[in-house]
Amino acid sequence: MSLAISGFTRIVAVSVVPGAVAGDITVEGDLDGTGDTLVSVRHVSGDLVTNADRTAEFSITGHNLINNDAGTSSAGDFLIITFLKAAAS
Repeated sequence: MSLAISGFTRIVAVSVVPGAVAGDITVEGDLDGTGDTLVSVRHVSGDLVTNADRTAEFSITGHNLINNDAGTSSAGDFLIITFLKAAAS
């Protein structure tokens, strides 16, 4: 699931994806590795009781792809990814 919010100087997009072992995570929402900015990655437990900020572990590595090699596994949980789209040219 993804959502784009307009009305700002840049589009703010949010995507909720299933967690996985540390490594590549596919993100819906037209995340572009050549200009978009990762704002936050929240790791939410499968029972929705706990969440943690994992932003420092992740980087955008390609189109619709973020990566946290050697980071925390989110398998069985969810990630909420917020990113800014590149400025319109």
